[in-house]
Amino acid sequence: MTNYSRSELKRLAREALLGNYTVLILALLTASAVPTMLLTPFSIGLTAEFNFAMVTYLLAAILVKVLCGLFSVGVERMQLLLAQEQQISYMDLFWAVRNKPDRFLMAALLLVAVLCILAVPAAAGVVWLVNTGETAGYWISAAVLLLFFLLELYILYFFDLVYLYFIEQEEITVIQGVRAVIALLRGNEKRLFALQLGFLGWQMLGVLSFGIGMLWIQPYITQTTVNFYLDLTGGLERV
Repeated sequence: MTNYSRSELKRLAREALLGNYTVLILALLTASAVPTMLLTPFSIGLTAEFNFAMVTYLLAAILVKVLCGLFSVGVERMQLLLAQEQQISYMDLFWAVRNKPDRFLMAALLLVAVLCILAVPAAAGVVWLVNTGETAGYWISAAVLLLFFLLELYILYFFDLVYLYFIEQEEITVIQGVRAVIALLRGNEKRLFALQLGFLGWQMLGVLSFGIGMLWIQPYITQTTVNFYLDLTGGLERV
């Protein structure tokens, strides 16, 4: 294993993206537009009250997130191909739909379950602290939310690596894939954490641009993550 530095991983990402942004942006726009269109019927008549319409919308949102996660896998595979100096096309976006999608769907369900398990106690704790009316409660709530955000970010990056592992190892099961990525990350957890923190500034810029900047920033983040994965598996040495 080479252990490329963060700057080297980012440099390789920029080189791989040169001349390929157009197709990746089209893929990202598609991956973003489809969930919005599917959820629009469920948002009709939706209010802030917790009622049947809200429950229906939340369940639909989870289902749509899981199903459309296949598009995210397609984008990751496109960028894996770029890292391996191969050609990509827009139709690669639908690769996961045609290639044993059950594993990716199960992994996406596992991801949603893990995030929900973490979010429920975090949200309950924040509500309780705010209801105390104490100034300290607000500061503790902010700390809890920040901790949850960082933990969520790490989990999302972890599952990105799981998806990449599934793409390369088509016969592996979900549990085997998760265990394999845990083994790959052993001793590299800090590297992954530092890598994701290094993109927070870019993500803030993307938000400030009303999300438009993310069309360029997200491929850069994903390409660097792909390079990190290949560095763990020794794939960068073969490129």
